[in-house]
Parts: sequence; structure tokens; C-alpha cells
Amino acid sequence: MIELTDICFGYEEGEDVFSSLSLNVEKNNPVLILADPSCGKTSLARLMIGSATKYFGARLSGNFRYDDIDLFSIDMDKRKNYVARSAQSTDESIIMPTVADEIAFALEERNLKRDDLVEELKRLLVLYDLEKYEDAETSELSGGEKRRLSLATLDAVNPRLFIYDEAFDELSLYWRKRLLEIIRKKEYSITLSSHYLKEFEGFYSAVYEIKDKKLVPYEKKDISFSFCVKKESSYNALSIENVKFSQIHKASKIKKEFDLDVRDMKIKRGEITLLTGENGSGKSTLSKIIVGLNKEDEGEIRIDGKSIGAKDRRKNVSYLFQNPFIQLYCPTVLDELKTVSGDMKRIEEASELFSIPLDGYIQELSFGKAKMVQAAIFYLLERPYTIFDELDSAISYNDMMRVLSLYLKKNVGILLISHDERIISAFNGIRYSLDKGTLHEL
Repeated sequence: MIELTDICFGYEEGEDVFSSLSLNVEKNNPVLILADPSCGKTSLARLMIGSATKYFGARLSGNFRYDDIDLFSIDMDKRKNYVARSAQSTDESIIMPTVADEIAFALEERNLKRDDLVEELKRLLVLYDLEKYEDAETSELSGGEKRRLSLATLDAVNPRLFIYDEAFDELSLYWRKRLLEIIRKKEYSITLSSHYLKEFEGFYSAVYEIKDKKLVPYEKKDISFSFCVKKESSYNALSIENVKFSQIHKASKIKKEFDLDVRDMKIKRGEITLLTGENGSGKSTLSKIIVGLNKEDEGEIRIDGKSIGAKDRRKNVSYLFQNPFIQLYCPTVLDELKTVSGDMKRIEEASELFSIPLDGYIQELSFGKAKMVQAAIFYLLERPYTIFDELDSAISYNDMMRVLSLYLKKNVGILLISHDERIISAFNGIRYSLDKGTLHEL
């Protein structure tokens, strides 16, 4: 059994994050812990793996034991043999240039014999469907492929306790189900999530939520929402017509990852358009073409019937990346908002609307809070079209709906990219799906 007992934890000069927190993880009984952003999910993972005290100057007391072993007494570098996590931000956790190098680096830490290392590398590449990207540069992977690589690396570490920190984010419906099958085979596991996904139903042996700085049994809620996707007064639109684009992996064993082919797609002002598809199917690539970051090989992007080039697209379309920290570079939230508006009244209004602290330091924000800052910045920019690439990742459903509502009130045309089954089933507007680069209207 793995036991956390009477954990008190806080960062330097800050309030306690946890007070007398306790948790038992029994063998072959996966645990799910739910909490809104900034409630301590990642802090809980950090204190267990040892990075909180080593790198963040945290205060920590209590006990963390695996059978008769005191895990708090073991240095972080050695503790990974007992507990390790798949980090929420894959861009921060991936350090090697190629897919094979990333997995092999973790395997080498286990001092495996060369033949055993090669065999285990092949097994993990197949398990996570990464074998065709074995020699591909990690920077070329899609968000979902990076997530699978992060999970494969965690498997390569092979700890006693696996911690999955928002690991279902960026994964397609197929891969969310596959991940559950993989977790089922782990003796000890904890999954951390911002909301209760439909796929979780009936899987976890114990479900907790973080409340009042403690873990308490989760009180199941009726999770339901509906989309206000259309305003009858909306006529203007952004249209993608006969767009083609070839994506080539420089080091991949396959010459092309996909050929993007979009015959006809429309995003109307004041409406939400939904885009789904498997990992690596081209959703983010299409988004980058729409916003002018990638240049299409053929076809046109039109706004209100007028063909528009890449430079003007960037003035009309906002693109919120899957990882918010890629787009945040100033020291504080206030500094970030000042880059797009000099009106303190508007900045303070955005701070209240998006529940973000103006004096908060960007690098100290949770992933979910960083996404809300990202949403506030583009809200202040007031561009007529916005692409939300996996907005639901790491924030609550309530926060997601609040953000969408605020944008719709400004008559913004929204392209919402999501893998979430609840969102897809609740959506009653125009839906598209990308299948190996080819767009289909659903």
C-alpha cells in the first residue's frame, strides 16, 4: 500500500496548499483526484515526486510511505524508481531531440542491458503507436502525439506509483480509452484531472476531490451543459476553400505525416463551429493555416467573401494554442494584459471576467489559470474570429462555457477544437471532423 498521511504543504511566503491531507492507494485500485485549476493537483504531484521541496522552496510535513519505505527520506533522483509522473505540460517535460531518444533516455536510467533496452524501446513505440515516428524530431509532433510520447516515457521510467497529471488532455476519444486500458494494468496509479470525463465512469476504484485543502470523497454531480451556438443576426463568415497543405517529417520513417485537404469550411460570426479528429489528423495545422502561421500550398481563405493573405489573417483571427505558456512571456498577468490594452478599466474588467489575479506571476500560475490569462488577452484584442485549440484542457466545464459566452457576446466567430465526448455529444451546431488530413462535415 502507498500512504500519504497528515500532509501539510505550502510554497515559500504563501498560504498552505494542503492541511492534514491523507490518501491511501491500494494495489490494483486506480485513484482519481479532481480539482479546479489552482487547487493543488500539480502541487500534490510535485510533493510526491520530490520536485516541490527541491526546486520550489516548499514547506512540507507529514508522511509518504510505500510499504515500510519512507519516500520523503529518498532523494528526488532515486525516488523516481518509486513514484513518477506524466507532466501536464508536454512541451516542458520533453527534452530530447527525437522520439526514440526521449524514451531511450528514460530507459538508460534503469541501467538495462542493451538488448533489453532495445526490446523495451520497441515495445513502448508499438504500445503508444509511435513506431513510425521513431526518428522524428519531437518538435514536429502534434499535441496528442507529444502526450503519447510523455506517457511512453513514464512507462520507460517504470515506477511503482504512476501519476497521470491531466494525461487525458489532447488525446482523442480512441486514445483516452486506450490510456484507461494501460492504467488498468498498473499496480498503483493516481490520475489528476480538472473535470470528470465521461470515459471515467465506472473505472476508478476511488474518486476524490480537493476541498478546503484536503482530499474528500467526490460527490458525483450531474454534468450537463448546452451550447448557445448561433445568433440569428450573424451573416459574416470566414471560409476555407480548396485548401491543400503537405506536412513533411524531416526525420520520419514515413515521408509525409498527412496531406491536408479542406474543400469547404465556414466559421460564422457569433457562432461556434466544432472541429474534432484523431491525434495527428491536422487540426492544429489547419488552425495555423487559418491564422496565417503556415502557408497553404493551394486554395484560399476568405473573410466576408474577400480573399485574405496571411498578414491580414493574423489581424482578424486569434489562435489560442493548446499550451498557453507558449504565448505568455511577460513577468506578471498585468504586464501581459498591458501588451494589448492601455486602458486600466478594461484590464480590470477582464481580470474580473476571467478570474485572474493581476499581480500573479505567469510562471507561478497553474496550467488552467494560464489558459484563462490567454483567453483574457485575446478577449481584449477583439478580433472577429478566434480558434480555441482544446480550450477544455485543464479547466472546468464551467470556466470553458464562461469563456465561450464572453466571446459570443462580442459576436466573435469561434472554432472550437475538442476531443471531449461530453462536449461533442452536447454540441448542436455545425461540426467538422478531420480524418488523416481530409475534412468532413458531420
